[in-house]
Amino acid sequence: MSDDGLIKVKYVQRQKAADGSDLLYFRKGGYREGPLKAAFGTQALQDEVKLILDRIAKVELANSTPRPGTVGGMLKAYRKSSEFLTLAQITRSGYDDYIEEQIADIGDVLLGEVTRSWIIGLRDAWALRGHNAANKRMQVLKNALAPAILDEKDTRIDGDPFHKVAKVKRPHAAGEANPAWQDYEVTAAIEDAIARDTPGLARAIALGRYGGFRRGTICNLPLHARTKGYDKHGDPERRLYWLTEKRIVLADKREDARLIDVIARTPNRAFTVAYNANGMKWKERQLNQAIERLMDRLARAGKVRAATDEDGKVYCPLTIHGLRHARGVELALAGASDSEIMSQLEQTSEAAAKIYRRQANRRKLADAAQDKIDNVIEIQRRGKAKNAG
Repeated sequence: MSDDGLIKVKYVQRQKAADGSDLLYFRKGGYREGPLKAAFGTQALQDEVKLILDRIAKVELANSTPRPGTVGGMLKAYRKSSEFLTLAQITRSGYDDYIEEQIADIGDVLLGEVTRSWIIGLRDAWALRGHNAANKRMQVLKNALAPAILDEKDTRIDGDPFHKVAKVKRPHAAGEANPAWQDYEVTAAIEDAIARDTPGLARAIALGRYGGFRRGTICNLPLHARTKGYDKHGDPERRLYWLTEKRIVLADKREDARLIDVIARTPNRAFTVAYNANGMKWKERQLNQAIERLMDRLARAGKVRAATDEDGKVYCPLTIHGLRHARGVELALAGASDSEIMSQLEQTSEAAAKIYRRQANRRKLADAAQDKIDNVIEIQRRGKAKNAG
């Protein structure tokens, strides 16, 4: 309230009428309404403005809420579906960002306008942001529109617009996303972590390489998941028994002797097997950063493979997921079947297992070819030595 007893009301402007009286108008942004009925500086004017603001807020809310029969409406419904709610927390979090973005960008598109050519155009536009991000956005949209596509009574979407729409391919120059670690690199990383008094990081690396666990399970695997069991001969053995974090698949397997060794050499400092420098369980992003710092330092020291970025800075291209790939290739090289690989890595489909087997077969064939070359070189060497003698 001002000194003259008048109530100050925001968004009100005064203008002089032809007869000299005051006309009051409401203005907020591009919205204008008036002349207002109440007198300037009164409680009645404040109440009148409040009613206008409430009405504007309702309109803005209605405009921001996806309408039924639109892509935005399907995205909003997908977020509340059991399919979405049963996803892993980290997956839901990532999908949430894509859903918000798509509601803002394409939320007003009517379902009848969703065609294969529209989907392809959208995919190509998203491809500019990177192949992985584009494919994830496509998957979220496909999941959200699935009920309308599969419902035979719902004719708003004609057929399956995603049919024969290929994913965005990884650029050839990008290289392998998560290259498998070599054994010398695993050893270098574990020994460096122990030497620097970060035993929980050494354990995390060992769980990925010798347990084949995903990052989420590495961060959350509790000490009591290491159980005592008995082998087929009745001898005691250490086993890992736990529901994995992402796929909620039961891990029930004998613990690798190399993992047992790393855990035996390091102390228990948390209720989880792996832990951060503060003796607390790892957060996934925190573990990523710790692995990156460790491997970049080892790359600069020439102890693990190295690459150079656009600025000429040396870094290590290895990621924590590459530890799981190393375990998968190792299993395939040992002759494990697809089902055995799936059981070891807690997978629900054979797709990844087949990839590991193909990688292992290529390595075997490449090594066999090199053996033949070595044999030819050895024969030539012996021939030259014989002629020289």
